[in-house]
Amino acid sequence: MQPLSEDRRLNAAVRQARLAQAEHLDAIFDIRDAKQLRLANLQGDLVAIADQDTEARILFDLTVTQGEPPRLWVDGTAYVVMEPDPRSFRFIQETQDSRETVLETRDRAAMVERVTEYMAHRIVDRERKLVVKRDRLRNGGRYSALMLAASWICGFAAGAILLLIFSVIGGFAHL
Repeated sequence: MQPLSEDRRLNAAVRQARLAQAEHLDAIFDIRDAKQLRLANLQGDLVAIADQDTEARILFDLTVTQGEPPRLWVDGTAYVVMEPDPRSFRFIQETQDSRETVLETRDRAAMVERVTEYMAHRIVDRERKLVVKRDRLRNGGRYSALMLAASWICGFAAGAILLLIFSVIGGFAHL
């Protein structure tokens, strides 16, 4: 049998590399599909819970987004991903300064419980803020006399300092 020419050897190697790449991409897509299916199951559990409350339906997204990694968004700052492996749920909450892992588990029921607790705390927090806002509106949005006096004093001091700065700068301009 005759040895393969250099061109044929390279073509065979390129063909093998393409097949290996295709198998690798298939494995990656299978993993991503598995992650999305698990998140969709979790989403179904959470939607069933959120449908019991009108505020929860309004307040929470509960949508799975495509991408790498796929995410189940609970609200604008919290989401669930399948990390560090395709069987582990990781509940993450974004804060202003960092990203906090709230819970990491393979147990979907435990994740449903924790996300439900998070949703309940968010609903209570929203209700509290609405009560404070309603109380402010009842009071006509008035400020206390102390707040008004402090604001007036701060404004007066800032104006005096600016006048002093401008007069010093204006004095140097005439020299």
